[in-house]
Amino acid sequence: MKKPKSIFFLVYFLFHVILLVVSVYVNYRSEDFEFLLWLREKMSLMVWVSAAGLLLIFINMIFSGMDTRSAKSEKDTLNQEINALKAKMFDLQDATKPSTVVASSAEMSDDSAKNQLDQED
Repeated sequence: MKKPKSIFFLVYFLFHVILLVVSVYVNYRSEDFEFLLWLREKMSLMVWVSAAGLLLIFINMIFSGMDTRSAKSEKDTLNQEINALKAKMFDLQDATKPSTVVASSAEMSDDSAKNQLDQED
């Protein structure tokens, strides 16, 4: 994996770990009314953190799309290489069988000449 991508996934992982810890802490302190009022005052911070989470998800989607596009182009390249190798193999097989092709075409021309003579009679 490339270094920027590794750093991004580390940040993404840390974001989710911190989100989990804060969620557990808020759940633990949910009976404290003063804490809930303090938490209500920090609602704008929670909105910005949620927006940062959405940005991280968007970046993750971009990385996934880049990976998919890269894999598709690599697959297309490999398919072209396979087709080129198949063509070479077919050419090699053709090169080893010229006498049978010539003989069979000569037999066909003899048969067609006989058929034409039969039709003329």
